[in-house]
Amino acid sequence: MKTLKALLIVSLMSTSVAALAEGGGDRVVARMDAAREVSMKHYQQAEHKEAVVIVQKAISHDVERLN
Repeated sequence: MKTLKALLIVSLMSTSVAALAEGGGDRVVARMDAAREVSMKHYQQAEHKEAVVIVQKAISHDVERLN
């Protein structure tokens, strides 16, 4: 019975240490943040390009209307 209790305590302690290990979760969160930053930059660039095209079309439409 003593060995069973000792084995149970050791297994519970090692499980909690593995579950609370530092670094693994931090790295995952850091990777997610970096990926979010990159995707937001691409999204903003695409939106900016689309806005420029819309403005250019509006200007050309105005020029055609004046002629």
